[in-house]
Amino acid sequence: MQTFNLFRRSIKWRFQNPVTIIMTLIQPLIWLLLFSTIFRGNETEGNYTAFILPGILLMGVLFSSGISGIANYSLKTGGSYYRIMISPAKRSSIILAHIIDAAVSTFIQIMILMGISFLMSVRITSGVSGMLLMAMLLFLTVAFVSAISYALSLKLPDENSFIALVNTVTLPLFFVSSALIPYDQLPSGFRIPVIINPFTHVINSLRMLVSADLIDWMQLLFTTGILFILCIASFVLAVHALKKDIQ
Repeated sequence: MQTFNLFRRSIKWRFQNPVTIIMTLIQPLIWLLLFSTIFRGNETEGNYTAFILPGILLMGVLFSSGISGIANYSLKTGGSYYRIMISPAKRSSIILAHIIDAAVSTFIQIMILMGISFLMSVRITSGVSGMLLMAMLLFLTVAFVSAISYALSLKLPDENSFIALVNTVTLPLFFVSSALIPYDQLPSGFRIPVIINPFTHVINSLRMLVSADLIDWMQLLFTTGILFILCIASFVLAVHALKKDIQ
C-alpha cells in the first residue's frame, strides 16, 4: 500500500509535467524515423527498421529512465520530498514507487515507438510470447537505470549537474553497443568495450525476439541474469543513498 500511494503521488507529478515524457521521446523517435528513411529500399540490409528497433527502444529507456531522478529536485523545492522522508514509509517502498513510475512513463514511449515501427512493416517474429519477453527485459532495464538515476539525484547538487552527467553517459553507452551495427561487423579493437557493455546483451536479446524464428533461451537467460544482478545492485545503492541523504 505504501508503494502504491507513493507511486500515485509520483505519477501525478509526472502527468502534471508531461514535458518529462515528451522531451525524452523526441530523440529516439527522430533516430527511428531518420535511419529507417536512410536505409529504406536497401534490400541488402533487409528490414533495417526491425534491426535498429531494439537499439531505439533501449535509447528510449536510457533517456526516459535515466532522467527520472530529476523529479527529486522539484520535490525538494516544493517540500514534499522531506514530508515523504519523515513519514513512516519504508525506504525500499520509496525506491519501488520511483521504479514503477519510471516504468509507466517509459512504456508509454515504448508503445509509441513500437506502434510507429509496426506502421513501417516491422513484425515480431516470436509472436505474443516474444513481445511479453521483450517487455520483461525492458522492465528490468528500466528498474536498473531508474534506480541508478534516483541514487545520482541524491548525490548531485542540482538539476544542471544531474542532466549534464546523464547526457554525458547515455549516448556513449548507446554507441558502444550493437545498436546500429552487428557485432561481427565491428572493428576488432572496438568489440571488447561493446561486449562488456551490458546493454549490448539487452539489444541482442531484443533483436533475437524481434527477428529470429526460434527463441535462444540460453541467450535470454544470460541477459536476464545480468539484468537481475544489476537491478539488485542498483536497488541497494539507491536505498543506501536515500538513507544517507536523510541523516
